[in-house]
Amino acid sequence: MSQNLAFFKQTVNGHGSDLVGSVLILAGEASGDYHAASLVKDVRRQFPNISFTGIGGEKLETAGMRLLLHYRDINTIGFSGGLSKLKSVLAAYNLMKSELRSGKYDVFIPVDFPDVNIRLCNVAKKAGVKVCYYISPQIWAWRKRRIYKIAAVVDRMMTIFPFEEKMYSDVGVQANFVGHTMVRDIPAEVDKSSVKSELGIRDQRPLVTLAPGSRNSEIARVLPVMCSAAESHLRTFPETEFVIPLAGPHLRELIQRILDESCFNARVIHAETSKIMAASDYGLVTSGTATLQAALSRMPHAVVYILDKFSWVLATKFLMPLVMEPDLHVAIANMLCIKGQPGPDNPIEIMIKEGYRVPCLGCGRPLLVPEVLQHFATPENLASWLERFRTDSNLRAAMEKAFVRLREMLEPLPSNPSPSDALLALILEKRGEATQLKF
Repeated sequence: MSQNLAFFKQTVNGHGSDLVGSVLILAGEASGDYHAASLVKDVRRQFPNISFTGIGGEKLETAGMRLLLHYRDINTIGFSGGLSKLKSVLAAYNLMKSELRSGKYDVFIPVDFPDVNIRLCNVAKKAGVKVCYYISPQIWAWRKRRIYKIAAVVDRMMTIFPFEEKMYSDVGVQANFVGHTMVRDIPAEVDKSSVKSELGIRDQRPLVTLAPGSRNSEIARVLPVMCSAAESHLRTFPETEFVIPLAGPHLRELIQRILDESCFNARVIHAETSKIMAASDYGLVTSGTATLQAALSRMPHAVVYILDKFSWVLATKFLMPLVMEPDLHVAIANMLCIKGQPGPDNPIEIMIKEGYRVPCLGCGRPLLVPEVLQHFATPENLASWLERFRTDSNLRAAMEKAFVRLREMLEPLPSNPSPSDALLALILEKRGEATQLKF
């Protein structure tokens, strides 16, 4: 329990573990399910009479949330993917709207997923439900003016990236950087042999992770290219073992079908992705939460991303010039470095000082980890990075040094509230009770 939470529990109007409350959550993808589940576990450990209901996945359900719908039913990527699931998204939106208007809930926690969640914040506001947004929409990346819509309908913003706190505070939102869940969950140091043994991997050959994502559509586009690159790598380095983290049991059939079609043999493991990465020597990772898991696990890696052709053209030819941040990159680790404080301890600067300037293939600016996107994402280019990671121990060491600094940037500040603190304060505010917890 954080010091803030301990203080909070002891001093707020005499409430102890008997505190009652009802919370509605919408986590529309795997990363949101992960972050929100950590929050639910923390709260329920101390306050078992606070109930959670909503849309999420296995992690939220295991943590104790009553699942109304699984996020995979509304999770989309790209314009064409959105159209195919539009009916399901609308049905989920109407379900959540009805729940918010039911009068059953004290607090609504939207988790990222802005196209649906920002609209639901407006519904919650009108229904008198407090809104505690967790995982800010990436307004720093595109459609920056959304911040004013958010400010009008959100009671508190919990950010997991440090630079976001000031961004919201500047427009009057009560915002706190609460630290990144992964910093707590992913150990800074591990014994690779022990982790391998725990995962059932007894072979001591170099281990390489292929992380193709958590959505069917991105796996279908990315994994075949990863497999081709891995086959090329095996021809040069036959004493290599490849492993694929399984983001959810519903993805096993698709991944196995692609492996069979590629005639490529890889071990598919349903375990914590970060644990698999910590046991690995290097890898290829699809853009998204997994890129940060790889960095915090200190696994040297290249980031791979392929959109359907229509979505790529729409994004690069129309959206980027109009509504996107000019210096936008898909790897979370890269964006943290770009948005973070400049100086010699910035992870990108650490890489440069160590003699490695990793250029963006699109704009040329230096990055922390390589991004191999769309038409650059060929088996040859990916195999080239795998070979560099295998043969250049100094490159691996430089990346790992930069990853250590990145972890420090994401650690929670002792003076700031935790996600649990923020939620509990709002429950009491909803009931008209004052709190001595300082934000």
